[in-house]
Amino acid sequence: MDEIQRIGIPAGNDGENKNKTTSAIVPGLFSVPCQESYHPSTGFVQCLVTRIGQNGRYLFAFQVDGGEQAVSIIANKLSEKSSRTSNYHLFDALRGGMDAKLSKKAGHYIGKLRRDKDQSVGCYTLYTSSREKEQVAGYVYDIPALGQQIKDGQPPRKMQAVVPKSTSLSLSSSNNDETKASTRDTIKHSNANEGVSHNNRLIEHLHNGTWKHHKLLAVQTKPPVYSAGQYRLNFQGRVLVASVKNMQLENEQGEILLQFGKVSQNSFHLDYKAPFTAFSAFGAALCQFDL
Repeated sequence: MDEIQRIGIPAGNDGENKNKTTSAIVPGLFSVPCQESYHPSTGFVQCLVTRIGQNGRYLFAFQVDGGEQAVSIIANKLSEKSSRTSNYHLFDALRGGMDAKLSKKAGHYIGKLRRDKDQSVGCYTLYTSSREKEQVAGYVYDIPALGQQIKDGQPPRKMQAVVPKSTSLSLSSSNNDETKASTRDTIKHSNANEGVSHNNRLIEHLHNGTWKHHKLLAVQTKPPVYSAGQYRLNFQGRVLVASVKNMQLENEQGEILLQFGKVSQNSFHLDYKAPFTAFSAFGAALCQFDL
């Protein structure tokens, strides 16, 4: 049975071969992947996220040719002293290297994930490093009241996300000026809405149901099946350890566009497909570590 529990004792691994990938085109960090980037068995771009101890640092790497590529993105969580709310700064590791200083002033800083100041709600926004601080994704968690958690235990997390419905999101990696201009127009169009908070425009479109009118796509967590006392989701052999962090995001048609789950104590598989990019997919994963 190719299933894994989200909460409880994990099912066995019968998908070992699905963790190994064949040669594929590695997409850019801001690029919507093409069909040639998908693993032929799972139909996703397959990636690995590594948690570095408890110091608030996370690494993102693509998985191709049967193993991991060099780390592509480094995420560094700011300390509570330097930030009033959860704040993750993201860096292009291929441009700056693993030993480069993780500073916003550094040339390899590419953006940030920031939680809303109201800690009673789980709202996160992903920004680019541009002067306009363009929003490229919004993530919203349904946080149950403490009394409900005590009564019902820790239920599966519920999350919604909204991302640009662009066919090409290549702000950093594309050499095609027309593609860059088209992408920026898409993001600016989705961010342009009078009367909406500057910090939460994408999230407001999600809450108001106006995302369809702004070239955006909304997804939500796929409800797990409760069976034999456990919550279950089919991860096609990509998830090996039960965890409340394990999730799948699906569109209105029920197509899974992103999945994230635990494979060892500090290693997690992150798989995604269009319109997610490596940047926005990693943002969704980082939210899971923050709750």
